[in-house]
Amino acid sequence: MNTNPRTTDPCPLWMFTNVFVLCLTCCLGGIVNTQAAENRSNPEGEKTACGASNLPIVQTESKRWTWESVEMAAPLRIVCYHPDATTAAAAMEKAVQRIRQLNDVFSDYDANSEVRRLCDTAGSGQAVTVSEDLWRLLELSLKFSQQTDGAFDVTVGPLSRLWRRARMSKEMPPAWRFEEARQAVGYQFVKMDSRNRTVKLLRPGMRLDFGAVAKGYAIDAALNVLRSHGVDSALVDLGGDIGLGNPPPDRPFWKIGVAPLEQGQSPTIFVQRNQCGVATSGDRYRFVVIGGQRYSHIVDPRTGIGLTEQSEVTVIAPNATLADIFATAVSVLGPEKGLAWIDTLPETAALYLRLENGQTKVLMSARWKELSGHSSGLPQECESSSEAR
Repeated sequence: MNTNPRTTDPCPLWMFTNVFVLCLTCCLGGIVNTQAAENRSNPEGEKTACGASNLPIVQTESKRWTWESVEMAAPLRIVCYHPDATTAAAAMEKAVQRIRQLNDVFSDYDANSEVRRLCDTAGSGQAVTVSEDLWRLLELSLKFSQQTDGAFDVTVGPLSRLWRRARMSKEMPPAWRFEEARQAVGYQFVKMDSRNRTVKLLRPGMRLDFGAVAKGYAIDAALNVLRSHGVDSALVDLGGDIGLGNPPPDRPFWKIGVAPLEQGQSPTIFVQRNQCGVATSGDRYRFVVIGGQRYSHIVDPRTGIGLTEQSEVTVIAPNATLADIFATAVSVLGPEKGLAWIDTLPETAALYLRLENGQTKVLMSARWKELSGHSSGLPQECESSSEAR
């Protein structure tokens, strides 16, 4: 759920190891035809991702294509189905270009990103004209910042930076730094002018942090690019946040494994869905222990403190952008308030895993079984795995 958030198959896919495909890598570098062995032995001269034979062949059967690279500092995996290799390759390349374009907008690590340039004007009184992408996502983020009373807050950046340094130093920041950071946090201090599409950050030191939503937004944008190129059957997994298009041609749905709370374990809960987003928020990898207390990288913007409960939240929502936001919000709100809030949202469900006395407690929102396809049990083959990174 962070931009810095997202696999191989079959399960366990969240470990990003053991690619079980026969790879035919083309000049685009990230594209793999998983039916390469069949293509190499094809006497008819069938097209592959690396080019075409001199014999024209009319293709009607969709084939599986994948792209793997690192984008937004997270593993990216695109899986799609299309009869034509050239079309699939071009669509995936354009989708990746779109993700990279959005990284230039939302990256908190790039001093030249659009959001960093906007934050540099905080407290100056300057109204800054922003791109359509930044405007749209900031407007949506502020909506849910208000709706959750700040449990999700896009202005949490000063506190996120403070805890980022704490994880590196393994020392609690001094109280005065907490107070300084908290003074610069507050979604109500963002002023948007829709007539001129300008944004003004009212307090000095304000930092917008899109780490809990930018990956989801990039996933949805990538799926839109794929669809615009005629590739409707697709999955985009960016660091464990996942967007689903139409299902594979030989199956009724995509099957996604929900990463268990304990590391090294295989998924036993699965989501069987199409045309939605699936995102997971948790601290499996990013946490710090200070004075015997475990603190998550997920910060409660209202208190300024990293979450201390070891938990993991997976959300199914109409798209990946919303799933990304909701997973973080439910993590901060906690199981009782968070799941009750999820039940008020259309076509949305959440699974809350919490570690209690060394055991995982499983809590579900009212529509989880319905929207997830209620698939559970022993490890199975699945297309990808939703996990927090």
